[in-house]
Amino acid sequence: MIIDSHCHLNLFSSPPTFFSNSYFDLDIQSYFISMSTIPSDWQVQIELTERFQHVYCGLGIHPWYASASSFEQLLMLERLVATNSVIALGEIGLDFSPPYKEDRAVQVDVFSQQLELAHRVGKPVSIHVIKAHNEMVALLSSVNVNGVIHGLGASKEIIKRYIDLGFKIGVNGIIMRENARRYHELVTYFGLEHLVLESDFPHVKIDALNSPKLSDIMLVANKIAALLNMSFEEVLTQTTQNTLEVFNLNGTLDDK
Repeated sequence: MIIDSHCHLNLFSSPPTFFSNSYFDLDIQSYFISMSTIPSDWQVQIELTERFQHVYCGLGIHPWYASASSFEQLLMLERLVATNSVIALGEIGLDFSPPYKEDRAVQVDVFSQQLELAHRVGKPVSIHVIKAHNEMVALLSSVNVNGVIHGLGASKEIIKRYIDLGFKIGVNGIIMRENARRYHELVTYFGLEHLVLESDFPHVKIDALNSPKLSDIMLVANKIAALLNMSFEEVLTQTTQNTLEVFNLNGTLDDK
């Protein structure tokens, strides 16, 4: 079994019809957790989970889209999470990089309210964080939630702070880039116990000549196996178990 813990299936140009065990051309059962970024994604994600047995979803407001109108939208978010098969709040977080740092105050408010919602309903979170690690660690330390730090590229010291809070680290196609030495070092240093697989489809492209593919996650798993001197099967087994645990899916797959 393989689980893509973070992708955006709503961004297909037409509704997908191929979520099956044969998708990766291997005899491996495949599951997908499709994350949203804006309120207009939410109903589409819910419909995907209803249509496809192997698709689950997270709902949330991404920090790039946090605004004054988000606070009213959070009321709708709470209703949808309470009445549908939503397994996570995501993709949510903080991004204080130059294009977005002017909105940091509203980002913090919108993110904090989503964290509180996750705590109230007992859901994990999928977190986007760039140039806001001190603020993020402080907020996560104040609310009893767990989840995944999605696509994290940071120092060992920062990553250890997240791991100490009980979070897993999402590893995507960036690991395939030859110049991603720090990414390789982090995977090697922290090991498989703390990792989950993600494609971040369609936002991460492994090969500059090709379009991103959901099946790129197989290359990610193979690269992790090579870096850790482990078998491909060992990587799938441990990352799948990590994902099942952090998203509260143990014993519930295919029961929705």
